[in-house]
Order: sequence, then C-alpha cells, then structure tokens
Amino acid sequence: MTTLPCPHCGEDISADAKFCRHCGSSDADGWRDDVPEGDDEDDFDYDAFVEQNFARGATNTRVAPLWRLVAVLLLLGLVAWALTVF
Repeated sequence: MTTLPCPHCGEDISADAKFCRHCGSSDADGWRDDVPEGDDEDDFDYDAFVEQNFARGATNTRVAPLWRLVAVLLLLGLVAWALTVF
C-alpha cells in the first residue's frame, strides 16, 4: 500500500485516496484551501452540550412519590437485615 502526503495538511494518505481523513480535503473539492491547519482541536463545547441534552435537576419527577417511599422502605429494610445478619 503506497502512501503520499496530503496536499493540504501533509498527513499520510493512501495513494488512491479520494479524501484526507485528517483534514477533510478531497479530490472532488480540489484539495480545498479553507481548512485550518495545525490545531486539531475542534470547537466542541462540552458544557453547552450537557446543558442542552440533560435535565437540570437531579430529581426524577416522573416517579410517583409512592414508589419513592417504597424504594426508601425497601432500602432501610435491607440495611436493617444486613446489620442483624452480619
């Protein structure tokens, strides 16, 4: 397998490659010049992603209060049983 440097960024690509997996330039767009060189970091904002895709509160409001009470009582019962056995 023969490799050549990408005409835009210089990364090694296959000699028959139609595009560069590193910078995105391709044979179809003339190995474009508008791709920024150097820094590989994208502008992904993790905090904005979390804020958009996840609820703000930690409490699940869909669960009925009765089921929460049942869960707490079961947990307390399990702890009490574990303390008596061990």
